[in-house]
Amino acid sequence: MAYKVQPFYNIEAPVGAGQANKPDDVTLVQYLLIKVASRTAGKWTPPATPLVANGIYTPNLSAWILSYQKVTAGPNDGVVHPQRNPHWSMPVPGTIVSLNGSFRNNFGAARHDNIMAEPDFPLNLRTPLSAANARPEMGTMA
Repeated sequence: MAYKVQPFYNIEAPVGAGQANKPDDVTLVQYLLIKVASRTAGKWTPPATPLVANGIYTPNLSAWILSYQKVTAGPNDGVVHPQRNPHWSMPVPGTIVSLNGSFRNNFGAARHDNIMAEPDFPLNLRTPLSAANARPEMGTMA
């Protein structure tokens, strides 16, 4: 059977109030939220306080997460949890799945699949998200 493997950008630990908030995880969530917000006018209005992809957790990030979650079908807890395999069989996809899908839908498959080529992509994420650090155990997302 034919199939396509798509990149899926995941986090290692939860991001949000009272969570581990590992800098690389926080940066990825911040970056995806910022990018998705830039293309979803009329569908989602993020908080007025700007968000910066700097890897530092702030209460503003939780406000952005909760704001995004309120307009998606996923959890509404202000926390982005890592998605565990098999991510496609869960009754409700997690926020990180939704952020991947929103980026892909708003910027196209080619840009999503090669996200590190984005001119504003955070430098500190290039090594963790490189092919050398891929985690094939996440399976495919088709």
